[in-house]
Amino acid sequence: MFDVHFVESDSLLVGRVRGILDGAVARKLVEFVELTEAEREKGFNRFCDLTQLERINLSTDEIASLAARRREYRPRTRVKSAFLVGGPLALGTVYIFKALMQSERIEVRWFDSVEAAAAWLQVSPRILCQGDL
Repeated sequence: MFDVHFVESDSLLVGRVRGILDGAVARKLVEFVELTEAEREKGFNRFCDLTQLERINLSTDEIASLAARRREYRPRTRVKSAFLVGGPLALGTVYIFKALMQSERIEVRWFDSVEAAAAWLQVSPRILCQGDL
């Protein structure tokens, strides 16, 4: 399951993934990002919170496929994609994704704190926590 919302004032897409991250969920997330990109005339930054995952069931081939798909996106401006990781498996998954994506326009980084991610994205940490239960 995932929750996603767009923060207009900061041109920021915020997503949270809970439960199990598998190929089907990851593809749905990417599809949502692609639809949002198609609706917007300018680029936007992204934040994805992976700290509430119970498990990650993604093969290297699935990660490579998602990275290739995202690599095809050519935003007019550089965009940032921040991942909040809660453990070594999430960190490893994001690391592989970043290595395979190799985009000049989409910069991927991982963080272990909301504050660090917010500083890099130049937004308030509160913005990244909105919608938390």
